[in-house]
Amino acid sequence: MSSMIPSTYVRDIDASRAFYELLGFQERTSGRAESAAWSLLGHGHHLLLLAFTKPPLEVPRLPLLFYFYFDDLDAVVATLRDAGLEVQHLGHPPHAQGGEAKVLDPDGNTVLLGQRERSATQAPATEEEASSHFSLLREAAALVTASGGPAAACQVGQANGLPCPRKGEVKLADSWGDTAWACIPHAEEILIAVPGAFIATEGDPGIGGFLARRRP
Repeated sequence: MSSMIPSTYVRDIDASRAFYELLGFQERTSGRAESAAWSLLGHGHHLLLLAFTKPPLEVPRLPLLFYFYFDDLDAVVATLRDAGLEVQHLGHPPHAQGGEAKVLDPDGNTVLLGQRERSATQAPATEEEASSHFSLLREAAALVTASGGPAAACQVGQANGLPCPRKGEVKLADSWGDTAWACIPHAEEILIAVPGAFIATEGDPGIGGFLARRRP
C-alpha cells in the first residue's frame, strides 16, 4: 500500500472544512455537484477527505473519529479556544507525554489531539495528569445515554453465575451477529477476551436497513 486517506461524511462541508483548518489542514482540491460535494484537505503529507451527500446521510456520532498528534499541543488548543470551541484537557498518558486533549467536530464526533513527547518548556506532569481520562467505552455510553438510554440491564452474568446488578451502558456485537448490553466493566472484559467483539451502534440501521431498501 502506498498511501491511505481517512474520510468522513459530514452534514455541512463548509463548517467541517473550517474546523479542520483550525487544526492546520488546508483544502487542496474539491468538487461539488447537485447532490454531493467533497473536499480533500492536506496537512504536510497527511490527507483527509470530507464528503457530503444531499439529502445528508444519517451518520451516527462516533465516540472517537480521529486522533491527531501535534508537535505543540498547547498552541493548537489555544487556536481552537480562540475560535470559541470547547477543548477538554485529558492528562498526560504514556502515549502523549506532552498532553492529550479532546474536542468535538461540527457533527459532534470526538477528535483527540496529542503530543507524543513533553517539550522543554512544559512543566512536569503531576501523578493525576499522567493518566488519560479518556475512555472509548465511556464515550460510547454517553452517546447511548444522550439518545434516551439503553433498553436493558447488563446482560453479562458474573463469574459466579449470578446476574450482573449494573445497568447496561454500551451494546457489544461480534461478526456472528450476537449482541449484548453490558456495563462498562463487563464491556472491557469482553473486548479483551473475545476476538472480533466491537462496540455496536444502536441507531445504525446496518444491513437490515440496506436490505429493506432493496425489497419490492
